[in-house]
Parts: sequence; C-alpha cells; structure tokens
Amino acid sequence: MEVKFYGGVNQIGGNKILIRDRKADASVFLDFGMNFTDSAKYFEEFVQPRASNGIVDFLEMGILPRLDGIYRPDLLRFARMPVHKEPMVDAVVLSHAHLDHSSHIAFLDEAIPVYCNRTTHAVLKSIQETGRRSIGGEIIDFKNRPILNSKEPPVERKFVLQDGKFKIGGLEIEMIPVDHSVPGATGMIIYGSDTTLAYSGDLRTHGTNGNLTREFVRRVAQESPDVFLCEGTRIDETDRNSETDVHARSTKVVAGTKGLVVADFAFKDTTRFATFLQVARENDRRLAIEFKDAYYVRELSKLVPGLPPISDDSLLLYQERKGTGTYGERDYEGWEREFLDRRNTVRADDLRKRQAEVIIALGFYDAPELIDLKPAPGSVFIKSASEAFNEEQKFDVTRLRAWLDHFGMGYDQIHASGHAPRDDLGFVMRESHAKKIVPIHTEHADLYSALCTTPIEQPVLSS
Repeated sequence: MEVKFYGGVNQIGGNKILIRDRKADASVFLDFGMNFTDSAKYFEEFVQPRASNGIVDFLEMGILPRLDGIYRPDLLRFARMPVHKEPMVDAVVLSHAHLDHSSHIAFLDEAIPVYCNRTTHAVLKSIQETGRRSIGGEIIDFKNRPILNSKEPPVERKFVLQDGKFKIGGLEIEMIPVDHSVPGATGMIIYGSDTTLAYSGDLRTHGTNGNLTREFVRRVAQESPDVFLCEGTRIDETDRNSETDVHARSTKVVAGTKGLVVADFAFKDTTRFATFLQVARENDRRLAIEFKDAYYVRELSKLVPGLPPISDDSLLLYQERKGTGTYGERDYEGWEREFLDRRNTVRADDLRKRQAEVIIALGFYDAPELIDLKPAPGSVFIKSASEAFNEEQKFDVTRLRAWLDHFGMGYDQIHASGHAPRDDLGFVMRESHAKKIVPIHTEHADLYSALCTTPIEQPVLSS
C-alpha cells in the first residue's frame, strides 16, 4: 500500500489522501476537500476564481493539485489541457459532507464514483439544491463548461451509497459512524494487500453521540492497524464544552431575555438545531428557521432520528423579503415556493409583534433582517459557532457587533466544537492500538507525541 497526501498536511481541512495498492489493483482518494486557508491566501468574497476560466485559476494558484487523470474532461478541454482516456483512481470514499472534505469533488471526472452513506449524500444534495450553482459547488451534478446552453441538463455524478464493509477492487473498506457536527460522519478502516490503515475523518467524544466515536475506536483497536491517520484540529485546546453545556447556557440566556432571541448556528449541524428547538420549547417560544433550513430539516428527517416534521407546532418558517420586496411568488425559487403558504410560515412583521415568543435562527449575513424585525430592548444574539480564527472572520464579528450595538442587542458566545480536544485525542490514539500514527487535519503535529507512546510519523505533502 502506498499513501500520498495532497491536502490535510500541517493544515486544517483540505483532506485529499490517495491510497494506492498495486497488488489489490485499486486506488482511492479518502475525501477530496477544499482547504479554506490556502484559498484565503488569494481569494475572498469579492475576489473569486473565475468560472469563465474553468479549472485554470484553481490550478494556477495551487488550490487544486496538478494531477493527471482525475479532473473533468469538460474542464480539461476548456483549459486546453490533455484529456485522459480513463481516470487514474477508482473512487473517492467520502467521510462526511463538510466542504473541507467534499467540496473539490466538484472538479473530478464524473467517471470516478463517490462512495458515501445515505445521510452524507442527503446533506450534499440539500445544500446544492438550495444554493446557487457555482463551478466549485457542483458536487451532486454539474453543468458542462463552457455553459453555452443554460437549458442543457446537468451531468449526474455517480454516487454509491454504502454502509459498513464493501470492496473497491481488492481493497476492502469499512465505514464506521463517528460523532461530529454534521450527521452521517464516518471514520474508516482500509484493508490492503499488506497494510491495514485506519482513518479518523473528523470526530469528537464529547458530543451527544460520543458513543459512536468510542465504538469506532474499539473497532480500530480490534484490528490494531499498521497506520492510523488521525485528525488533530484541536490538539492544542483543552475546552470540552458539550451539547449539554450549550443547552444549559442557552436556556439560561433565553429565560432571562424579554425580547427577541437570535441564534446563529451551522444549519448542517442537526444536533445544534435540535438543541435550540428544545431550548425554545422549554421557554415557551417557537424556533423560526429560514426556508433553506426547513428544506434541509425536511430531507434529513427521513434519515436522522429525532428530527421533527417541519409542520411541528414548535417550528416557524421565516419568509425573507426577496426580489421585488412584495413577497410575490415570483420572488422565490421553485424549491422555496412550497413553503410560502404553510400555516406556520411567518414574515418579519409577524415576528416583530411577538418577539418574546420566538427564537429566530439567523447568521451574520442575515443581519439586514434586523431592520425589519426591529428587536425590542433586551433582545439578544447567541453565536453558537466557533470563534473567528482569521482576519476576515474577525472583521465579520466586528461588523456583527456594530449591527447589534445599533439595535441595542446583547451578545453571547455559546458553542461546543465538532472536534475532539487534546485529552480526548489522546484517548483516541492510545486506545486505537495502532502501530503508527500519522497526524492529519492539524496545525500542531508536533504535539501528538506527548499524548501517546505510539510512534508518530509526520506526513509529507505530495507535489
């Protein structure tokens, strides 16, 4: 077995790990995600890779690796680059739906199948169907470039929906659920011709479903793998706030608030959604969510236990003002229109009159909604997401605080991470019984050796 890293080395995210086993006659990528730090070196909201230039901008600036035999033929032709006859890899095996693990699948040859579980596929599908089509977001399907006919149907990408063990060529792969801040997350064990390799994906033990991660570690220990590729996003941190902590602290804040409560959390995190729904119920409030969140909850409720129907009495569906500003049907996308006439659909003027009865889920980019909502004195904004970690995010927080100051709103940061902190990572590594551990998805690979006696091998980024 040969392992090459094209992302996720000395950086958080961007995992692109190539496993090639010649004797097993198979080669697969474990994830194929975007590294936000690398991208942010050159691009930001108003400076983006040009869709009109296809794949070229991404390759030129090192956002994508220069690899032959993996990219979409339409993009290669558009860039006047050689087109391969057959892909050089057999598949991508996707651990979970976060974009730092999945986003760059959008550029891959559609002949390369993507293996993942049904929940991960549903997350990706919901995101794409409720978002604007862009060259870097076409994971489920894509439009051939250049787009000469907008009515031409998209090209469907092949997804193979799997749980448990399956084979790709002579490689046997076992996908095992773990707890993370998106449903459907998995770790893996890969059985090669001469090597057994484990891959953590992203995980935590302090979440509501931490038992899944502990069961994954138990399964890994049973195999005592030759190599364990283990994430270390928060290996330098000790904070272990749990979802129970988020619930308790949020309940306290909401109970002491007489006005409107705005909650900012990642809509992909169904655990956090469930937490705020419960907080709303316990405080005789209802949780208002945007249409895209309602679509997501509706689709994921078919696969994730405990999610309510969107007709639930505790839920309100928030109709933003769009287009002409008249709330006319034509202002909304086709997928949004089914939510327009539901009995629990509300607008800003509805919520403005009953602020003490509502928690509304909005983020920084929704701040202009506050103009219509007109938060009453004593209203509060709960940021239930990670702290800003780069300059642009710090600017966003500064701008958000300016909005909140303008409306006299309070601010609280209440969050539990989707990644394991130092001590929990020590448990994961020690109990894995791996013969060797390789740090990935971390900026602090040097800290691994202090947490376990297992030999640590530093990965090298392939060019």
